[in-house]
Amino acid sequence: MTGTPDPAVKTGQGRTRLSGPRKYAVQKPKGSKWETLALVDDLSSGKQAFHSAVSQHAAVPVRLIQVDFINDDALSDFDWRLIELHDPRSDTGGRPKPTIIAGSERTQPRKAAKRPARRGTGMGGTGGGLRPPGQPPLSRGQSERVPVPVPTYVAAFLFGAAALILWAVWFRI
Repeated sequence: MTGTPDPAVKTGQGRTRLSGPRKYAVQKPKGSKWETLALVDDLSSGKQAFHSAVSQHAAVPVRLIQVDFINDDALSDFDWRLIELHDPRSDTGGRPKPTIIAGSERTQPRKAAKRPARRGTGMGGTGGGLRPPGQPPLSRGQSERVPVPVPTYVAAFLFGAAALILWAVWFRI
C-alpha cells in the first residue's frame, strides 16, 4: 500500500468521506506526548522501522500506528489506529486489543461511567468501608478508632501563639 489517499472511507456514523494519504508511524513516549521516530508510506516499511525501534529502545514502549490524514492541507488533522505495541512492562506480548480510532471522540460526546455506590465512605467513618482481609466489617454505629496527634496540635497552637505575641511586640500594639 502506498501513501496515496483511499477514495472513500466509512466513518463510525455510517457516512462516507474522502480521505487524505495513509501513512504508518513508529512512536515512543516522551513525557506526556509521543515522539515520532519514523513516518513511512507502507505497512512493510512500518513494521521494519517498528522492529528496529524495538531493538534500539527495548526498555520503553514503542507503538506502530496507522495514520489517516483527513486532507492534504492540514497534516495536524488525522485519525489513527494502533497496529502493534511493544510494552516491556507487560508479559502478554503479541498484538494488542483493537482501539478506538482517534478523532472519533471529537465528534461524539463522552458518556460518564456510572460507579456503584459504596457504603461507609462518608465523613463519619462508619459503615462497611474497605477493610483489610481477615478483619470483619464494622457494624452500623461502630467506628474505627484513629489516633489523634495531640502533641502536633499543641505544638502548632504554641507556635501560633508565639507568632502572635512576637507580632504584637514588634508593632507595639
